[in-house]
Amino acid sequence: MLELNRRIQLSGGNKCFVRCPGCYNFFSGKDYITSDLINFLSELKEKVNISKVTMSGGEPLAREDMPYILRTLKSLDYTINLDTVGLSLIRDVTIGKNTLINKISSKDIVQSIDVIGIPFDGSTDEIMNMFRRKLKVHEVLGILDELSLNNANIGINTVVHKNNIDDIVNIYHQLRNYKSIRKWQLFQYMPIGPGGYKNRLKYELSDEQFNSLEEILHSINDSQMDIQLKSRLHRKNKYLLIDGEGVVWIPRQNEHNDWLTEDENNERILLGNINEENAVNKILSQVEKYDKVPAKQI
Repeated sequence: MLELNRRIQLSGGNKCFVRCPGCYNFFSGKDYITSDLINFLSELKEKVNISKVTMSGGEPLAREDMPYILRTLKSLDYTINLDTVGLSLIRDVTIGKNTLINKISSKDIVQSIDVIGIPFDGSTDEIMNMFRRKLKVHEVLGILDELSLNNANIGINTVVHKNNIDDIVNIYHQLRNYKSIRKWQLFQYMPIGPGGYKNRLKYELSDEQFNSLEEILHSINDSQMDIQLKSRLHRKNKYLLIDGEGVVWIPRQNEHNDWLTEDENNERILLGNINEENAVNKILSQVEKYDKVPAKQI
C-alpha cells in the first residue's frame, strides 16, 4: 500500500449558497456521477494509506444525494470532514432565481460524518459579507445551536484576510462558549484559483500579519477549543483536489519550501478525471511526477 503525501479535498458540486469572491474553486456546469466518485474513492482506499477525506465547496448540501454519498464514504471506512455553509440545516435555501434547496435533517448529516466545518469570518454582518456574501452572523449562530443539539463535532473555519484580521478576537468571544466546537482553524488567505487570484489585492495579508495572531490568541484562549493557525505555506503542495465535475487537480505551485510570488496564480495542473479507465493509477503516477517525491510503500 502507498503513502500519499497530499490530503484529499472533494467538491460537493457546482452550486453554492454564497459564492465567496476569494474562492479557489473551479466551477463548471456539469456534476460528476455519484457512482464514479464512489468507485474512484473505493479503489483509492485499497491502494493508498489514506484515512480522511474532506467534502467541501461548492456547497455539498446543495447536492440532492449528498447524504447518500456521505453514508457510503463512511461505510468505506473514511473519516469524513464536511465543510458546509450550513444554511440548509436550518431553512430552505434558494440559489440564483429558480433553484430551491430544501432544508435537510442535521441529525442525519451528523450521524454520517466525523467533523462538520462551519465558516465564521466576521463578528458582524458587514465584516462577514466582505468574504461570505449574504451570510448573516445570526444564521451562523443558529446553525451552531442546531448542530450542538445533535451533539455534532464542530470545527470553525475562518479565512483570515486584511479586512477581518482586526476582528479575530471578537470572533473568538462569539465562539468560546460553544462546548461542541472542537477546533477553530484560521486559514491565511491563499491567492490561488479564479477568485482567489483575481481578488488577491482585496484580501491578501502578509505572513507577519497572519503569524501575529498566534500570540494574541494564545493569551486569550480560556476555552476548550483547539485553535490552529494554518498559513498559506503550511498548505502549499498539500492537497489533491477533485472538482464538482470530477476533474482531479493540484494548484500550480513550485517545490521550494517558501511561499514565492509564482505560487500566486489562477492555474491548475490537471491530473485526470475520476470517470476515466484506470483513473487511480494514472493520477497517482502524475502526483509523483509533479511532487518529485515517490509515494512511500508501507
